[in-house]
Amino acid sequence: MERTFSYRRQEVVQDKPLVADFKSRWPALFEMSEINREFMRITTVPLTSKFLSQLDECSDQLVKVFINKGGAAGKEIRSTIAVMDRSDDIEVRRECILKCLCTYLHEDSGKLVGEYLEGTFDGAMVFKTEMSQD
Repeated sequence: MERTFSYRRQEVVQDKPLVADFKSRWPALFEMSEINREFMRITTVPLTSKFLSQLDECSDQLVKVFINKGGAAGKEIRSTIAVMDRSDDIEVRRECILKCLCTYLHEDSGKLVGEYLEGTFDGAMVFKTEMSQD
C-alpha cells in the first residue's frame, strides 16, 4: 500500500496480472477496511455511509421497479419484499433491497448477502433465518 493509487493502477492496466497474483501482491485491497480507506483517500467521501445513504434515498424507487418484475425472479423479489414489510429495521430493509437488486439482475444474492450477514447484528440474523424458511 506504499505506492500511489495511480502507480498501482498503471501497473494493473499495463501488466494485466491474474486475480490470484493481484491478491497475493496487494492483499489489503481485498479487505473492507482498506477499500474504505483507499476510497476515502482518493475521493474524500466515506464509501460505506455514502452508499447506504444513497441506497436509503433510492429504495422506494427501486422497490417500484422490482415489483414489476415477472416470472420466478419476480416471485422471489415479492417474497423478499414481504420480509422487508414485516420489519421496521433499516438494516433489514437495506439487506432486502440489495437481495432484490441481485435477483433483479440475475445474480446470486446468497454470496453478497451471506458475506454481509456473517457476524453482524441480530436483526440481520433474523432476516437470514426468515429468508431461508421461505
